[in-house]
Amino acid sequence: MYLVGELAASSLYLTRDQTYRGRCLLVYDARHVSRLDELELPEWQVLAQDLWTAERAVIGAFAPQHINVDSLGNEVPHLHWHLIPRYRDDGRWGGPIWTTDRAQMRHTPLAEEQYAALAQALLARL
Repeated sequence: MYLVGELAASSLYLTRDQTYRGRCLLVYDARHVSRLDELELPEWQVLAQDLWTAERAVIGAFAPQHINVDSLGNEVPHLHWHLIPRYRDDGRWGGPIWTTDRAQMRHTPLAEEQYAALAQALLARL
């Protein structure tokens, strides 16, 4: 992952797979938890503010037609959110980005300077 910046209780990262331009992860940093129900209400409120801020930054930086916000926790047992900008021409418009077999999914890595440019666009909006 490519660190974009730190928020009140979490950190925003660009994923190394940029098939969906601007795809990010928001990782809860305050303490280790796996699920939302493990948070106290004040913790959830701070995380919700971080998520709101991160989503608005992604929308402002990349102008997607939609955004998917998912918290799955199936593979990584630490609370985090996927922020996935969706574009009408993204090849999976109108459906989930995940397929049944990870090998069937496209993977679009970028050069380091491209990650830096995307991160700068996001950081300017955090």
